[in-house]
Amino acid sequence: MKSYLDNYFLENNNEILNDFKEQVYYSVAWWKRIRSILALEFYLLFSNKTLVDIELESKEELHDIIKFCIALELLHSYSLVHDDLPAMDNDEYRRWELTTWKKYWEANWVLVWDLLNSLAFEILWELKDQIVWLKLIKKFWKSVGLYGMIWWQVLDLYYEKNNKDLTLEKLVEVHNKKTWALIEFSVFWWILLSGFKWSLEKYLDFWKKIWLAFQVKDDLLDVEWTKEETGKSVWWEQKGFVYFIWIQKTRDYLNELSNVCLTTIKSLKSQKLEFLVWYIRDRKK
Repeated sequence: MKSYLDNYFLENNNEILNDFKEQVYYSVAWWKRIRSILALEFYLLFSNKTLVDIELESKEELHDIIKFCIALELLHSYSLVHDDLPAMDNDEYRRWELTTWKKYWEANWVLVWDLLNSLAFEILWELKDQIVWLKLIKKFWKSVGLYGMIWWQVLDLYYEKNNKDLTLEKLVEVHNKKTWALIEFSVFWWILLSGFKWSLEKYLDFWKKIWLAFQVKDDLLDVEWTKEETGKSVWWEQKGFVYFIWIQKTRDYLNELSNVCLTTIKSLKSQKLEFLVWYIRDRKK
């Protein structure tokens, strides 16, 4: 990510941009890279390639899958910068650091947010296979549009004001809408593009449940850990899983989701995917 941005900014070395560059680097520095890990690992698994193969195929420039992963992380960073705003989740900390809106002037935040979004699409334009690009760009647009992340944010804001309308079933639906479009985009499409075009349905459940497990764990961190321990703002939300089924049942639900994910991916024999499931279940931040 950093090396790509370094090269990108080389096109304009004007000193006026220095502060803005710092803000962009700051906004993409901390994320867990889970979406890109999923995308890369599934691509390698179903294309029967290794990282060495990827390096050999792209000696002079980044491989398409690496470009795709960078675009995915830029889009994810864009969504987090947006979600942290006072008008949205009002988060002041991530990974023990001030969030972008809290650290920088609001106008700078808007420009960083705009760049992360547009740059994600610029990178997809650089893919060598333009037919692939056309397939991906349509899915990419949908994943951030009204039937993707925007729809989740609309639902989240609605239930923030109308908590009495929220049920456990609707909460699961909201989280699925929040994550499903981007997770499907990061994994499902690269399985197809790797040439593996059969038995895909069995992995749909995995993609939904692994990110639902992530959200369930977040709710547990909000009530069981402090800001100092997690590095982010914590509070007992009245629209979280703990609020509906309390702490022990939320822990049980997390274990159930994790076990389903492990069972689904067992045949893939991927230590990275297994580690990812355990990491999501046991993380402390």
